[in-house]
Amino acid sequence: MSDTSLLREELAEAIARLPSWPPPDDPAIGRARELEDSQAAVESELARLGEGADPGLARACTHLISVLEQHESEAERRLRRRLDTLASVHRSLTSLRELRTAEAMIARAPRAVCEACGFDRAVLYRVHGDELVAESFHVVGDPDTAAKLLQFSREQPLVMQQGNRELEMIRRRIPMCIQDVMTDPRGFHPQAEVYDVHSYVAAPILPEGKVIGFVHADHRAKPRRVDEFDRDAIWAFAEGLGFAIERARLTERLRAQGEELQRLLRRAQAVVADYLEAEVEIVTAGGDGSAATRTAEALIAGHSSADSELDALLSRREREVLALLARGCSNAQIAAQLVIADETAKTHVKRILRKLGVNNRVEAAAMWLRAHPEA
Repeated sequence: MSDTSLLREELAEAIARLPSWPPPDDPAIGRARELEDSQAAVESELARLGEGADPGLARACTHLISVLEQHESEAERRLRRRLDTLASVHRSLTSLRELRTAEAMIARAPRAVCEACGFDRAVLYRVHGDELVAESFHVVGDPDTAAKLLQFSREQPLVMQQGNRELEMIRRRIPMCIQDVMTDPRGFHPQAEVYDVHSYVAAPILPEGKVIGFVHADHRAKPRRVDEFDRDAIWAFAEGLGFAIERARLTERLRAQGEELQRLLRRAQAVVADYLEAEVEIVTAGGDGSAATRTAEALIAGHSSADSELDALLSRREREVLALLARGCSNAQIAAQLVIADETAKTHVKRILRKLGVNNRVEAAAMWLRAHPEA
């Protein structure tokens, strides 16, 4: 049997083990069809019984059927609204994730949640000890009021005490729908009076499993009370925002570490380059014939060979260092100019002083300037 035939048989056996096709209908679809059939049968029976019955009873039955149809339509409308809002939240969070920093996300978040969920006002608080400090505020169509509310919120942070709703949200890690702030004993009454907030929803922000802040929002400009749908919508937004902030913080840390690694690599490359350029030398101690003595004598005498003496005595890198030293540069400035480590610049200067047979930087600079009067 050929390899192709064997493969065909193995494939046939594997496919035979799969569930039969076409698959049976979804049980939910079957139940929906049964309900439709039952409703049609009931309507038909009511119509038959109502032919000789009291007209009021027939009207009541017809009205009941109409109410049931409206109830079904409302359920579909609410489901569609929920799906549309969740899709809007997803688009809003996708837009936030395109921002490069967590700070930019935090500044943009209140506006984003208003656009996604249809709120009139929103504020993002940061948890700082037992306080909630406002980080950003948004009022639809009124940036001046948003700025004033943000300033007031920062000057008068919300102080969480035992029994506050926000403490319960931190403990249970759930969102909440507060229907009447001014009569709720667990609310922030002084701030709520200034904000003129009566009903709001709030959800904790939970990156890495820790509550770092809250998103609050309301419908004050419509006006209408918030509901459970608003609570679920802001909870979805806050949860996604927490993941986005966590991702942005991680990206920022990785970026900073990458930049630090690149800096260290550049420094290491400069150090290696310095060592590769360093010359192996044998210098005798003292003696009238030393190179340093000859160079110094030539410079003092003003001989034209002084420059060539320096070239012979110093390496290219050392001549570059000496030129900068003669311009009054410090070791740190020399290192910055030549892109080398500070310690490397210091080592070069020490070696130059030793080779020239001078005691300090001033004497070395003077020797360079005498050799290069035009510098």
